[in-house]
Amino acid sequence: MHQILLVDDESYVIDDLEIAFPWEQYRIERIHKAYSGMQALSILDEQTVDIVITDISMPVMNGLELIRQIKALKPNLPCILLTGYAEFEYAKEATKYGVVEYLLKPLDVEKLAACLEKTVLSIEDQIRRTLSYELAMNSFRQHLPSLRDRLLNQLIEGNRYATDALNDKLEHYQLPFHAADEVQLVLVRLEEHFTRHTTSSLQLFEYAVTNIACELFNSAFHTWHCRDHHDYLVFVLKPTELDASIATSTPASDVDVQPAIASMECAVAQEQMQYQHQNLTHLSLQLHHNVNEYLKGGISVILSHRGTLHSDIREMYEQAISALKKQVGNGTGYFLSIAESYRPASIRSLHILYEPPTFNHLLETGQWAVFKERLDRIKQAYSALPEQTEEHLDEIRIVLLSAYHYIAHKNHTLLSDLVGNEWSSRPSFRSVSQLTDWAELVLDRLRAKLEEQSFDEQHDVIQQIQTFVSSNLHSLSLQSIADHVSLHPVYVSKLFKQIQGISLSEYILSVKMDLALYLLNHTQDRVYEISEKLGYANSQYFIKVFRDKFGMTPQEYREQ
Repeated sequence: MHQILLVDDESYVIDDLEIAFPWEQYRIERIHKAYSGMQALSILDEQTVDIVITDISMPVMNGLELIRQIKALKPNLPCILLTGYAEFEYAKEATKYGVVEYLLKPLDVEKLAACLEKTVLSIEDQIRRTLSYELAMNSFRQHLPSLRDRLLNQLIEGNRYATDALNDKLEHYQLPFHAADEVQLVLVRLEEHFTRHTTSSLQLFEYAVTNIACELFNSAFHTWHCRDHHDYLVFVLKPTELDASIATSTPASDVDVQPAIASMECAVAQEQMQYQHQNLTHLSLQLHHNVNEYLKGGISVILSHRGTLHSDIREMYEQAISALKKQVGNGTGYFLSIAESYRPASIRSLHILYEPPTFNHLLETGQWAVFKERLDRIKQAYSALPEQTEEHLDEIRIVLLSAYHYIAHKNHTLLSDLVGNEWSSRPSFRSVSQLTDWAELVLDRLRAKLEEQSFDEQHDVIQQIQTFVSSNLHSLSLQSIADHVSLHPVYVSKLFKQIQGISLSEYILSVKMDLALYLLNHTQDRVYEISEKLGYANSQYFIKVFRDKFGMTPQEYREQ
């Protein structure tokens, strides 16, 4: 619904119009009245008015002057001008002041209705466009951090933009950078203390580290940051104008300063770069200290050399990644500046990973304790390396994970079904202790599940043996039983004794004697017939076995 302001020094005109015209049909719910230009401006200052209808001919301030002042304050407010025939040509000039329509007196109600309908529709269309734009802008503002994150990830991953296209994106994303800017890159890796937490907790720590970094860097640098696919934090930094001016300031000279300044330009540029690098080094070390102090966990920080945002950012990032992967941080992490010389890594192999017996063999043969001893030896061998790199940790993880997958698949199941997805798909580690702790947990889970599975399978074999014995008493042998369950006869005997607590022959005798008692009690079968059903070659042997078991012959038992 809308509000309208009627302005005319002849009060009866707007008073009659207020009463006689069906304003509600045009979605106008409130009518304000002013009897002079000054009163109209006062109302506009206090009320929300959507349309103004004013007479052109008024004392002190006429309609055109009123409209000029309205447009100076509210340029989008629609104004309709009332004019007589004598003022018609004069009124036409009002269009240059933004008058949307002018109506002749005496007022034609139908023309006023058409004019209002057109104006109200225009207002509502503008409101819809404004709301749509505001919604789009709100959505853009909400997604702006992720859009900036994505653009920086694209640049460090090697996606190339034309200079103008990159500048357009930087401006659109409200980033204080240009394609040709000289920048430096800071790469941050959260170490073991943080990565032991859940994913949601780790994200909170990353957010906290980012806030600490931005608070430090923003004192002297424009900062742009993202989280890369390695889960490292990447900061691109450009000196602020104030910082650059401090670095480049030189004392004034009384005589002939221009030649001196020209000859010193190269030295000043070098001094500026050195100052900014020292400042950034100090801030990076402060970041390393603050995270350890306030979050009680270590980070490793790599400071890159300088380069151009458009052309060098990929190379700067790759060199920082390479330097970071060549060293694994201890509990507190470390700081390294690529711009300074540093000793290249001396890489050695972890032969212990491939020594016999292999991890596959240890799992196959159930040598769980030996497997854990091997993990301790791996930790010692890794600690003895001259350079402890992330790739060594990846190598250890891959070899162990391969062995775990092997034994799981050999037992006709998925590793994730045995130990859970959260344990079988761990992507990376920040220390060898963190890795071997994970390996032991997976090993313990794997052992428990495989032993449980083996127990179930063994009981299934026993059940198959018992069913087979009951159905084949007349023609039983150890070999026939072993063939039925597809196992070696010796293993069958050993397994049955282990699970049931009695030998297989004792069990078979027990089953035969139970059946013999049933047949003697409930049938008229003769003793030799019962003997044949139980698989005895002659009845005399059956009688002997029965007497040994019950202390009487089968016939004596039946007569009793």
